[in-house]
Amino acid sequence: MSVLLEREIGKKALLMGNEALVRGAYEAGLDYASCYPGTPSSEVSNLLYELQGAGGFRMDFATNEKVAMEAVAGASMGGLNCLTAMKHVGLNVASDPLGTLTYLGVRGSLVVYSADDPSMFSSQNEQDNRQYARLFGLPCFEPATAQEMKDMTVAAFALSAQMGMPVMVRATTRATMKRITRSCRCRAMPCAITSVWSSVCAAWFR
Repeated sequence: MSVLLEREIGKKALLMGNEALVRGAYEAGLDYASCYPGTPSSEVSNLLYELQGAGGFRMDFATNEKVAMEAVAGASMGGLNCLTAMKHVGLNVASDPLGTLTYLGVRGSLVVYSADDPSMFSSQNEQDNRQYARLFGLPCFEPATAQEMKDMTVAAFALSAQMGMPVMVRATTRATMKRITRSCRCRAMPCAITSVWSSVCAAWFR
């Protein structure tokens, strides 16, 4: 069994940022994911596809980022816990349905993972997708380490369910690729920072 599906509470594992995000989605009770791969987010979609059977969730590769966003939008409106992952320029393609979904809302939860690429290691341009969070009024988590990638993903699912709207997790190339030893928690068990971040973001959006 993959270490990303480890069920022993407290067991430590060495994971890169994107792997930790997948683990966070699993712990948060992910039901459905739809993604279009693009570096520096590619590991997320590939891992979700490999783990979907044993992990108790379903993952689809989409034709493009807009299709991926629309797929998770429909599923989250139906009450499922959903995730979509893409690189920074992919969010340009997905911005139309995301903007609409912001005020339509979700019944389950929806986390939008944007992997930005400063210095253009594998991209055609630089782009700061925090501006999309500001434009659409979305809560935005910014993990800096692999441990934060996991913890903030769990918190993002909890906040999305609480507020009934999509929540963005935005990371950069170095955060997605660095590795750190992190501890496992139970699936669908909120982590310790969930209530803290929920309170901070809820206060910010009052």
